[in-house]
Amino acid sequence: MSALTSSSAEDRLESLLKPYRERSNAHIQAIWEEFAAEHPVDAFPSSRTMRDNSRLFTAGKRYRYALALAGYQLLTGEPPSRGLERAATWLEWYHLYTLFLDDIMDEDVRRRTLASAWATDAKLYRGPGADRPAVVFRTQRHRYGVSQAILDALRIRSLAERAIEGATDLDASVRLELLSELTQVDFVLSDGQGLDIDFERADRIPEADYVRMSEAKTARLYLGAAATAAIAARASSEDRAALEAFARYFAIAFQDRDDLLGAGVVQSRIGGSAEGDIRQGKRTRLFVLALQRLAPKDRASFLRAYGRGPRTTKNDIRSVRNLFRENVLPTMESRITEHLVGARRALERLPSKDPEARKLLEALLDAQRTRLR
Repeated sequence: MSALTSSSAEDRLESLLKPYRERSNAHIQAIWEEFAAEHPVDAFPSSRTMRDNSRLFTAGKRYRYALALAGYQLLTGEPPSRGLERAATWLEWYHLYTLFLDDIMDEDVRRRTLASAWATDAKLYRGPGADRPAVVFRTQRHRYGVSQAILDALRIRSLAERAIEGATDLDASVRLELLSELTQVDFVLSDGQGLDIDFERADRIPEADYVRMSEAKTARLYLGAAATAAIAARASSEDRAALEAFARYFAIAFQDRDDLLGAGVVQSRIGGSAEGDIRQGKRTRLFVLALQRLAPKDRASFLRAYGRGPRTTKNDIRSVRNLFRENVLPTMESRITEHLVGARRALERLPSKDPEARKLLEALLDAQRTRLR
């Protein structure tokens, strides 16, 4: 593993990732503009919700998109066609779809530095009694915002399909396989989200169950990126398996690093609060390992301080972080290293027909050891 500093590893990755992000965002913007032209604003607020949330459409790292295109280049030695560039945005549209729904289920009012979709949509409520309680939702305004965000999420998922369907320079059989892959992601990811909700009130979660949930959520869409590359490249079963193994190992390392950043256990520049996971009581691998490793007295202290929401104090944050650092951080770092090694071994099994694409995939791995955002 390259012994790169945090700054040099992230700078190298950013330099290699930038052209992929620019291509992704250009295609996303074009697909969005096609939709917007078909759905003009009228007198009703619901016609504005997609526009008001469009600032979210081009946010994000674009790791999945880059993995799909770089994987294709690695397997074929050829640049992707315009159609494949467009089709691969299904991964980012689909990820955005899940984020809209995640923010509803987690009741998050912010998506990193931006307002979440349902919070933005709630501001459009014009009916009487906005603060009056609803049957399911906190207020009528919340009901309106959540309902509109669900509809926006469904539109965004349809744009993921449209990204594939409109890639007319791809063979029809390739487009059909990509649409089938999207459907398979639906089934697996929804199962993972269901487990995530089940875990919210659990004090004890076996690590194997946590891994099953994480692989169904985070890893499955990365597997979709590898599958996109393999389908477009008409890769052998061996090459597809190797690229999917790379994606799975990478995704787990990425999520573990994200959890360290989300709890502020390591230095973080994630853009949002580095206390959110602690305040909200997120059931991350950090939480799972802490409950396994803490002595009874420390475990009781941890559970009193973790997940207190708006009642969380600075002492709660400090206490939880110290317990994480003393009892869990070395294991987390070991897990990350283990999965990065697995990803690198998988990469070595792949043909290297495009050295620049290989550099990007290597840079993705290097950055997970030290990235700050």
